[in-house]
Amino acid sequence: MSNLAATRRTQAERRAESRQAVLDSACRLFGENGYADTSLEQISSDCGLTTRPIYHYFGNKKALFAAVNEVMEERILASMKIGTAADHGAGILANWRAFLDLCDDPAFRRIVLLDSPNILGRGRWTTSAVSEKARSATDYRENLDSLQQYRLAMFNRVVMGAFTEAALMIAESDDIKMAHREAEQLMTELFSGRNKG
Repeated sequence: MSNLAATRRTQAERRAESRQAVLDSACRLFGENGYADTSLEQISSDCGLTTRPIYHYFGNKKALFAAVNEVMEERILASMKIGTAADHGAGILANWRAFLDLCDDPAFRRIVLLDSPNILGRGRWTTSAVSEKARSATDYRENLDSLQQYRLAMFNRVVMGAFTEAALMIAESDDIKMAHREAEQLMTELFSGRNKG
């Protein structure tokens, strides 16, 4: 009986390794070539499998791309910090800088900023784990009435929209370093209270 359990565990581990191999190859190839120029055949060849496991684990190319986006979202989540009311502006800036650092990765830019909105839709961000964590990072007040809650929700959406649009401008820029520097300066001015006039 223990041999059967060991065999099952080994098969489960092999399946998990195959799934991870597909995901790793997909992350790399979608990042290098973009969604449109990456085929399931290229991914399967890259990871040394047939396309059958891809369909088995992910269903289709779009679902695989959604799984790749989840990997990228995990990178965003791992970089985010939740502060307190006292360091609210500093917390937003720290999260912005962490996001900008991720945007320095060309594969991250291509997958998250360029292809994801077109393939998976821009609306998916409003319900993503990243948006949820961002809301909790800025939702530091208790006992708010309904109008205050609405305003806070609107503030959270505006901040996420600003981050996303600025990051898109960086991704589309011919001079990434200059765009990064200018976005950093703008966000610092906006959230440090220095932009009074």
